Amino acid sequence: MNVAITVWGQRISPVFDAAQTLLVVKVLGNEIVDRKVAVFQAGRFERFVQLLDEMGIRVLICGALCAGPAEILESHGISIISFMAGEAEQVLQLYIQGKELNQFVMPGCQWRRCCRMVGR
Repeated sequence: MNVAITVWGQRISPVFDAAQTLLVVKVLGNEIVDRKVAVFQAGRFERFVQLLDEMGIRVLICGALCAGPAEILESHGISIISFMAGEAEQVLQLYIQGKELNQFVMPGCQWRRCCRMVGR
C-alpha cells in the first residue's frame, strides 16, 4: 500500500491548499519498504489528484482539508486522514502499526473535517 503525507520540513503541512511536498512511502505489512519525496505545485489540485493516481496512493495524511477536495480524493479511491498535525515520521510510524492518531489531531478540531460542514 502506498501512503502519502503532505509535509513542510519534517512536520505535516498544516494547510492542505498550501502544501507543496509529499512524503510517499510504500508499506508492506507494518514495514516501510520504500520512501521518496515528491514536489508538486500548490493550487493545481487536478494535477495533484493525477499525481496521487500515478503513484498509486491509497491513503493521504494531511492537515486542514475542506469537504470539496476531500470528496474528490475519496472518489479516486484515496482514504483521507485529515486535520493532523505534528512530526510526519511519528504519525507515519503509528499509522502503519495500526495505532490511534488522536494525539495528532489539530488543536481545536473536534470533527476532523472542514468546519464549514458543521451542522450538516
